[in-house]
This record gives sequence, C-alpha cells and structure tokens, in this order.
Amino acid sequence: MIFIQVKALAGPLFIRAENVLAVQYGDREKCMIFMAGGASLPATEAAAAVVARIEEALKAKTGEAVSAAPA
Repeated sequence: MIFIQVKALAGPLFIRAENVLAVQYGDREKCMIFMAGGASLPATEAAAAVVARIEEALKAKTGEAVSAAPA
C-alpha cells in the first residue's frame, strides 16, 4: 500500500496512489482528485505536481514506467 501526501484546504491528506482515478485541473494552484469509491478531494496544489507524485509512487511499487500522457 503506497500513500502520497496531498495539500488540501483542511490540511494534508494521505491518499492511496493506486486508488486515484483522475486528477482534474481546476486552477493554476488547485485541482480535484477523484478516487475509487466515489470520493472527490479538493487539493490546493497544481494538478501536474499531484500527477507526478502518483506516477512516481506507482513506478516505485511496480518497477515499471507509468505515465499519464495520452497514448
């Protein structure tokens, strides 16, 4: 189980990287994270930073390159 830390309005959140379904760009320094199970979490950091940490965590877990770039 790999957790990543995300900055949120209420303080830091620790979320499981493998349960993230999508990260929506909302503002230059804000995004919305959509999780398996239907939860949506507002974050106070750029979507690119969140996606980079998710990719890094999943790569460390699987040992394979993971990318959010379109195919």
